[in-house]
Amino acid sequence: MNVYREQATFYRAALLLGLLRGERVIAWADAAIGDDPSAPSAFADIAITPPAEFTLLRQNLLLLASEKESPAVVAGLIDLIHRDLESGRRSFGDTMTVLKQLRAFVAVGASMNEVLKTLGVDVAMNPPGSRERAAAEERVRAWLREYEADAQPLLQSGSGQ
Repeated sequence: MNVYREQATFYRAALLLGLLRGERVIAWADAAIGDDPSAPSAFADIAITPPAEFTLLRQNLLLLASEKESPAVVAGLIDLIHRDLESGRRSFGDTMTVLKQLRAFVAVGASMNEVLKTLGVDVAMNPPGSRERAAAEERVRAWLREYEADAQPLLQSGSGQ
């Protein structure tokens, strides 16, 4: 159940931040049901939820999830933010918006909150196109790279035991 709890918490926060689609969450629930005969019944509720019903999906995930995100969940979310930026799915400006949302809506902890605030202010205080802004943006990218592959364990299917 511990792995399920971490994964459900991760998926719940990822939906809130727009980092994953409902179909991915439903596929995770389907895999858990198929792989583990003793999977909690909440997986059935998740599996039959319409993928576009984010509020209902998040509500059903809460049956398995923790209300507060662990450091591993936060790291996994940052990895997804990094992936979206690197793949071009999200622009740098949109990435900064998601990082602000991460800071506002997810239990990131005091030290990470300060890092996120500092990175955000550093970018915002320097005019676009300046050397200082380019350096600030590179600091954000470098920080995001530190979390590369942290989402992998949370995206894996399999037994939660």
